[in-house]
Amino acid sequence: MNGPRRVSEEEYEKAVEILTEAFFEDPMIKYVFKDRERKEIRRLYGVMTKAYAPSSDIYFDSEESSGVIQWIDSEKELGVMAWLRSGAMRMIGSPISSLFRLMKTGMEIFKTQKECMKGHNLHLILLAVLPRKQGMGIGKKLMNLFIQEADSRGLPCYLETQNPSNLRFYESFGFSVVKEIEISLELRSWSMVRPIPLQEHENR
Repeated sequence: MNGPRRVSEEEYEKAVEILTEAFFEDPMIKYVFKDRERKEIRRLYGVMTKAYAPSSDIYFDSEESSGVIQWIDSEKELGVMAWLRSGAMRMIGSPISSLFRLMKTGMEIFKTQKECMKGHNLHLILLAVLPRKQGMGIGKKLMNLFIQEADSRGLPCYLETQNPSNLRFYESFGFSVVKEIEISLELRSWSMVRPIPLQEHENR
């Protein structure tokens, strides 16, 4: 069956390429990297993928690898050392202004996450589909995998997005906006939560 499959360590670079292409026009990327040089965007997602991979679940949509999803159990969320081991210091090669905007964005998002989610949950880190493959149900397939994992464990889900056009998509999976923040005049972020389904909650 040509369904979702786990990403191997040897395939991290392929995942990074999908993320770089899929998020090239994303509001957060446009804000952080004003010149949007692909090498800087690729570097960012390379660091993120390597940092989260050992503690997270990361899947391609199929053997064709047109989409990728990554989530992490909140009890395994990363500390500073994990980021350093992932090669985060390589980001110092980016322009100072970009690093400042990236740090500001990251701190605001992290702070909001802690305010919105106090208990055990699954955190959707990234969902990306190659632009030429969007609208073909790939994102839906990957989201269903994430939702099935959360429901099988009886856990709520959390995510954040900086793209308002994504809100309706996530709402179709039971997410709702719990907080909206302004990171800058150019960038806003929406925190969304999908609670434990009623039946799962009653069975706990």
